[in-house]
Amino acid sequence: MSYKSILVIIVSLLFVVSCKQNNSYKKINEVNSQQVSVEKSSVKKFVVNEFLDAGGYTYLKVTEGIEEYWMAIPPTKVEIGKTYYYSGGMFMENFESKTLKKTFDKIKFVERISESNSGVVAKSSAKAHQNSGKSDLTVAGSKIEKASGELKLSDIFKNKNSFANTNVEIKGIVVKVNKKILDRNWIHIVDGTKLGDKSSLTITSEEMAEVGDTLVFKGKIVLDKDFGYNYVYDILLEDGKILK
Repeated sequence: MSYKSILVIIVSLLFVVSCKQNNSYKKINEVNSQQVSVEKSSVKKFVVNEFLDAGGYTYLKVTEGIEEYWMAIPPTKVEIGKTYYYSGGMFMENFESKTLKKTFDKIKFVERISESNSGVVAKSSAKAHQNSGKSDLTVAGSKIEKASGELKLSDIFKNKNSFANTNVEIKGIVVKVNKKILDRNWIHIVDGTKLGDKSSLTITSEEMAEVGDTLVFKGKIVLDKDFGYNYVYDILLEDGKILK
């Protein structure tokens, strides 16, 4: 084989690898049911090696397979040496716990754990059924009544560059809530308007809302918010405050 042929093969292989790396980058769609989850929802198990309760979390040092890492979950009673199960989860790098005065090089945030495989499946199925029912009803149903000139989600989607880094007030129906991930709640709202297939807005907030609530939020619109691991929100309302 000639030197020229070998060079062509090497360049072709580099191109293929580059394409695979570029395809790994993903923007999060607002209607995605796993918006803050990097991993798929298959059930996994781990053993607790150490735990700390602080700042609204239980921090676990766990072994999963051959890997040892830190995990953060809502306050939960656990036992060292015991096996637990979970699904989903999101890894974050260089996460700082101000309460512990510790920075974790890598930590996984998980919504819940269970002492049994079936316990994780049952809870996940019940939650999915509850959320999907209310979400489908809201998206397919009538629009929220708004006063003349009152901001709509479609206005924000159409003119997102104009709204970037500005504070807005927006009224919507809560269709999904992810609690206490990265020290905040992730609230998804709709108001019956949309742009293309985008119909919901994600809000991060220290306040809590329930699926089905109709609320007004005030916060800052940010674009292309990167949470690491190639997951980016193209539009997000940060530090949302509930007005009414």
